[in-house]
Amino acid sequence: MTNISKLFFPTILLIALTFCGQTPKSFDNGAYVVDPSIKSRIDKKVKSFNGVTMSSMDFKLFKNDSILADTYAKGKSIDECMTMTSLDGDTINIIGFMGMFAGFGYQIALFKDACIVRHFAKSDVEIYKLKKTDSLSFGVSVPCKTYKLTLVSKPTFKKGDIVEGIIELMSDEYYAAANGNERKYKMQLTGYFKTKPLASSAESYQKTN
Repeated sequence: MTNISKLFFPTILLIALTFCGQTPKSFDNGAYVVDPSIKSRIDKKVKSFNGVTMSSMDFKLFKNDSILADTYAKGKSIDECMTMTSLDGDTINIIGFMGMFAGFGYQIALFKDACIVRHFAKSDVEIYKLKKTDSLSFGVSVPCKTYKLTLVSKPTFKKGDIVEGIIELMSDEYYAAANGNERKYKMQLTGYFKTKPLASSAESYQKTN
């Protein structure tokens, strides 16, 4: 694995373990769509550099109900995003991430006929919380008001499988506090991804050593 992947992996692994440790509610589960025609869109958005596959995102970030940042309006995607994936039993975990030690992205737990999708944000200081009454933490995993996951083909859930798709989501509201000021955020995001051949979490970690 390349040096950039080695830098990302511990951060992404921590996010994955946090996500997998959560108990989703029944309404978090949603079906995904299979549509081979999206492959041409993904091929335009996902590129490889020196053996590292870089995915891309478009996003609109709201702060206190006002738009703070909007790549949709600018027509320029963020194309330096990492995708980390693992196959754990009958679940494929996919994490798309922009940033390194601080940033944001999406989390997908993919099952045979359904999926759970969350938005997440992470910082190197304790600024985030999901609810106003929560304590501040380094990161937050946020349920989505709506999401749609479209895949190029139905996964086989076998080692070596490659998953390609587009995730579209609108997150619930969450909070960040800095310098005594607390603000409300929510995220609209579209992510384009192509995974490496699927391996278990343990195997993925071993490849970084």
